[in-house]
Amino acid sequence: MQSVSPPGTAPIRTLLDDGALGGAAARAISDDLAVALYEHMVVARITDEQLIARPGDRSPGHHASALGEEATIVGAAAAMRDDDWVFLGPSDFAAALWRGMPLRSYAHHVFGKGAGPGPGRDAPGPPFWKPARVASASPLPGARIAHAVGVAWAARLRRSDVAALVLFGGSATSSNDFHAGLNFAGVHRAPVVAVCRHAVAGPSMRASRPEAASGVAIKAVAYGLPGVRVDGGDVLAVWNAVHEARARAAAGQGGTLIEAITRPPREGESREAWAERDPIARARRVLEERQVWSSERDGQLHDDVRADVERALAEAVEAPGPAGETLFDHVYAGLPAHLRDARDRMASRPGGGRS
Repeated sequence: MQSVSPPGTAPIRTLLDDGALGGAAARAISDDLAVALYEHMVVARITDEQLIARPGDRSPGHHASALGEEATIVGAAAAMRDDDWVFLGPSDFAAALWRGMPLRSYAHHVFGKGAGPGPGRDAPGPPFWKPARVASASPLPGARIAHAVGVAWAARLRRSDVAALVLFGGSATSSNDFHAGLNFAGVHRAPVVAVCRHAVAGPSMRASRPEAASGVAIKAVAYGLPGVRVDGGDVLAVWNAVHEARARAAAGQGGTLIEAITRPPREGESREAWAERDPIARARRVLEERQVWSSERDGQLHDDVRADVERALAEAVEAPGPAGETLFDHVYAGLPAHLRDARDRMASRPGGGRS
């Protein structure tokens, strides 16, 4: 592990070379947890593939692909506690599924149907699931960072052991909310774990743009936060980094900025080349090395997940849209009389006023 601690600043650590695949952190993670992480990554990948492959007339309106980023999303969500709040981006649906959002509910969410958590009235954006504290967040880059910091600060003021996890892409680091949110977190020691998925262009860990060569974690220095740079294709390394950040928050030491380096597949790349760094293939190799996985079990998992995903998506596609009268729900504490009359007229229409 390389450590850089400029005088008077928070440390910057990089776990790129001795991450969980070969380090002590991996050995400390139980086989059961390692298997669960892999299984949820497979669910994310198959869901992604099924939604992207749908024909245009039945394509979803709320889904963004997370291909190659499953390890960061699942590993980060798994390292948080049940009482923590989670703020997701449009492509972070796997974190909501890990927290307990039913696959059926996510399918209805992406197609804007009435059985979704919205229900069908939410603007296209990230998934949310209130029972598991997956917050409804803005799809705008960076906006949810400030919201996550606010929730974390409120927890600190209440002296409750609750933290907030926020996931975002590299584009969010240029937003005002990124700077304002992390500066506030540093000043007030808000227990927030900010995880940036930093995609690089090629198989190396170098940044895709010359101006980004120093990465994202170094930005933590300006806000007085610890910065960690981790291999985002290694689910165990991500879990360990977020777990450590959550422990710091519980100890009253404030937030952490984590830069997870991801390397999605490149256009025209061979299947063999991609398999070398595919986060799902890497996680499977770890399970096989531990002798807790087999080809037969893997095939059964893929068959079962594919069937579950196809069933959930088929149900969502055929489900009716939200009833017209639901347009007035969750807007007013007490619905004004003239809108109540309009709602009743909609409900009385043939077919229940479906929109």
